[in-house]
Amino acid sequence: MTAEFPRTSYERATREYDREFQQRLTGEILTAIAQASIVSDPDLRIMKLRTGETLEALTTCLISFAAMSPFFDTPSHLREFAETLARRFRREVGRARAEGFCSDFIHGARKGGTA
Repeated sequence: MTAEFPRTSYERATREYDREFQQRLTGEILTAIAQASIVSDPDLRIMKLRTGETLEALTTCLISFAAMSPFFDTPSHLREFAETLARRFRREVGRARAEGFCSDFIHGARKGGTA
């Protein structure tokens, strides 16, 4: 995590779901992916987002974190989480693709590096 990522107290970390922490953590994850995606060629200033590798890495992390939670010891909890996640994934990816999410960035970069 970057130096700007705030640490929190144990009390706050264990009290309840912390939307602010979730949003900051999401930002840190996206920053790490972006930094890891910059190619090393000295004459190129390109970020190559490797979607396959990134999705696999994020899936591995998601599974690892879920496996740490005793909540998922109950089969119905695990099933409900997986089904809800699958519905959310299909709905939100479908919506983002239909709305052209990142199409300007991606296509603009391919058409001349102006992104």
